[in-house]
Parts: sequence; structure tokens; C-alpha cells
Amino acid sequence: MMKKVLGCLIVLTALSECVSAQDEFDALRYSNAAYQGTARGMGIGGAVGSIGADFSALSVNPAGIGIYKTNELMFTPSFNVSNNNSSYLGGQSSATESKLNLMNFGLVLSSDLKSRYKESKWKTFNFGVGMNRVTTFKNEFIYAGKNNSNSLIESFADDFNSYGGINSTSLNSVNFSAYGAYETYLIDKGQGVDSSKAVSYVPYAAGLNQSKKVTEKGGMTEYLVSVGGNYMDKLMLGATMGIFNIDYDRTMQFSEEDISGDLTNDFKYFTYTERLTTTGTGINLKLGAMYKPNANMRFGLALHTPTHIELNDASSISMVSHTDSLYLQLANLTGPVNSYNQDSALVFNYSLNTPYKALVSGMFLFGKRGFVTADIEYLNYASMKYNYGEGYENATNAINNVIQNMYKEAVNIRIGAEAKLSNFCLRSGFGYYGSPYQTTSQFSQGDKTIISGGIGYREQNWFIDATYSHSTQRTIDIPYVLARADANVQQATIKNGVSNVLVTFGVKF
Repeated sequence: MMKKVLGCLIVLTALSECVSAQDEFDALRYSNAAYQGTARGMGIGGAVGSIGADFSALSVNPAGIGIYKTNELMFTPSFNVSNNNSSYLGGQSSATESKLNLMNFGLVLSSDLKSRYKESKWKTFNFGVGMNRVTTFKNEFIYAGKNNSNSLIESFADDFNSYGGINSTSLNSVNFSAYGAYETYLIDKGQGVDSSKAVSYVPYAAGLNQSKKVTEKGGMTEYLVSVGGNYMDKLMLGATMGIFNIDYDRTMQFSEEDISGDLTNDFKYFTYTERLTTTGTGINLKLGAMYKPNANMRFGLALHTPTHIELNDASSISMVSHTDSLYLQLANLTGPVNSYNQDSALVFNYSLNTPYKALVSGMFLFGKRGFVTADIEYLNYASMKYNYGEGYENATNAINNVIQNMYKEAVNIRIGAEAKLSNFCLRSGFGYYGSPYQTTSQFSQGDKTIISGGIGYREQNWFIDATYSHSTQRTIDIPYVLARADANVQQATIKNGVSNVLVTFGVKF
């Protein structure tokens, strides 16, 4: 399977510079989301599929809106800290980022039919509108190490060689990254038997200091409209239309530095920078039901359609190289440093369909003393599909084949509990998000776990909740992919921890 994936990745690189940023990892970014929202919902680990009367539930099981019997207005600020510890080629690095977010705001209007409660089979009909945060992209990781086996520039030479080497066709067809390496004297024609090929002139055998830094920011937010009702205090039904807003910005900087001490090898260092800004809008529909067989039990069922997302990318690259005396000899200039900047951002519009989700949940109440609850969620990451549009059919098919070969079905489990002590509440929760990958291959990303705990205080007309949650995940980053079989490109391991503090303020009226 890995050979098939690597083959598809190399084909994709050669197909078109316009689709170089829209890969299988970007698809996962917009599909592998854990709904956030209120402090109460996060405090019980996100297991809101059966609790109802919490605004977070409208994004998970909209039948929860049927539990409301009063109007409610709430909002949730949060403070997020992301910490990454990385290892690569024997080197250890760490980076930390923090951000203040608005995690949630919402309004629920309830038509509790008190005047004819006994006569009416429909006990409530409710309407909700607001926002729940889906994902926060604020993150930074760094890794570095010593490499004497390969170089990033070889991957750019591979792009030239997919067009037959350096020639008039390839110079007009390769991606901007490869062209930038050529313009900064890091790629040229080979010698002898390699005279028809493009080769990297970065001398890695004596050792390079390699480093990569990625800075991400932005987020994915769901603006929602929900309706639902309560039938005979037994069956709750609900529906949510979700409008997604995506704002993602990434800057990646990769550098290599000669550590051989040789001043005659025509290389000292280079720094390569990629910038990507993605904006998008998506839509989906969620349908939910909740059944109460008795006063102490609830069961929930929900189905989320795939989210159809229209995306727009603006990407650009730049490169700076120091080639000792080589640039001076060839260009007859006064300095050894040369630079290339893409003259304008490359803009590309495309669409993505994320997987559908199915959720079952259950809850047991201990009278007015509290409850325990659990959600089980199913989705199939292999069903993610890109559409690059007319003229890019081959690229669309290639990337969708990569997705099918790399990803699989996954099950997410969330468990939570709440204990009530008069007006105070104590909460705890746990979430497990299964790996989306078929195998523990070099592209594998580890399972994600979230633990949380919180408190709350409720009066008749107002409430306040606070929660601390911490997620952990082990991820793998491949700095580049090379065509030669003996390249032995090493992966970086990144251990990510995210701490989040949320406070929800709400009023009932």
C-alpha cells in the first residue's frame, strides 16, 4: 500500500503546480474535527449526544434542542495553549503558541406550551441560532537535525525530471518551488551520464543542518440554525443546518546549512519559504432523535451529511541561497547570495466533501444528583473527495486515489459525568478519537485523546460554567518525498499537547 501512495504522490507533484497545496493532509485538516462549544459540553468530554438543553448539542445531536423549556442566551470565551515537542534525526525541539478565542455564542427560543401542556402532544417547539467553534488552527512546530543522506532540493530536481530534465518545456511547466531552486543555482544539469537530468547541487554527503518551522493560525467555525420539539415527553426530534466558515493560514520555512567546513563545494545555505492562505465556506445538515423510555434514561441517534466546502487557496514561495563562489563565477556579481520571489500569489478554487457521521449515545440520570453519558461516533475518512474542477480531472482522480489508499473508517468515543451539589455542578470527561490511517505507516498520525474537568453554578435565571481540557496527539511529519528508492528520507515525530480553558456565561428568560 505504501508504494502505491508514494507513487501517487510523485505523480501528483508532476501533474500541475496549481494543485500542489491541496493534498490528502489538507483534506484531513477540514474533516478531522472535534466539536467544541460550551464549557459544560467540553467539561463532560464533548459527550453531549443525549444530554440536551446545551448549545453544544445542536452541533452533535440537534434533538437536544427539544429538552429546552426556557429561552436561553449564552457565550463562551476560551484561552488556548498549544505545545509541541519534536524529534528529528537526533535533534530535539519545542514550540508554544497561545490564543484567545470565542468558542461559542447562541440563542435558544422555546415555545413551552404551558397553557395547554396536558392537552398538547407536542410539549415544546424550539428554535436556536448561534455559533460553535469546530477547530482552532493556532499552532507552531519546529524540528531540526543533521542529515547526510538527502536534501529537499532533490525533490525539486525530481519535478524537472518528470518533464525530461532541464529544457524549454520543463522551465515553463515545473512548480514555482523547483523553478526557484533553479533560479538560485541549487539545481542544474548533471554531468556525464546525468547530463540529460536535473540534479541538486547541494552536497549533503558531508552533512547538512536541516530545520523546518511551521506556523499555523485560523480556525473553523460552524454558524447554525436549529429547530426541534418534544413529543409527549418521550421523543425529541431536531434538525440543524450548519454553515461553516474556514480561515487557515500557514507559513512553512525549511533551511539547509553546510556543516562540512568546505569553502570550495559551492554551497553554504538556503532558506525556502512557503505561504498558504485558505478561505472557504461549507454547508451540511444534521438530523437527530432522542428517546426517553423512563425518567432515568435517554438514548440518542444522529446523522450528519457530508460537509460540502468551497475553498480558495492563495499560495506563494520564496527562496534565498548562498552558494559560496559559484554565483559569483556564473553571474559575475559582487555577492554570493541570490534570491527568488514568486511574482504573484497562485490562486486556486476547488471543493471538498468531508465524510458523513453517524452517532449513537446514551445517558443515565441519578435523579437530580447527576448523570453519566457516552457518545459513539462513526465516520469513514476514505470517503473524503476533492473536486479540482474542469481541466484537472486527472489530478482529482489521483488525489482521491491517495485518500482511499491512505485512510480508513474510525470510531470516536466520548464519555462524561456530572454531579450536582445543590446549585453547584462538578464535571469530568474523556474523549478518544480513532486514527484515520489504514496502517501505522510513515504517514501515520496517532490517536487523539482529550481529558477534561469543570465546575458550574446555576441559579434560576443565570448560570456560569468553567472547564479545563487537555488533548494529546502524536503526529508524524515527512519533510519531503523523493523519487529515488534509496533516498531514506527520515520522518519527524511531533508530540502535541493543547490546553484549553473555557468559561460560559448564560442567562435564562
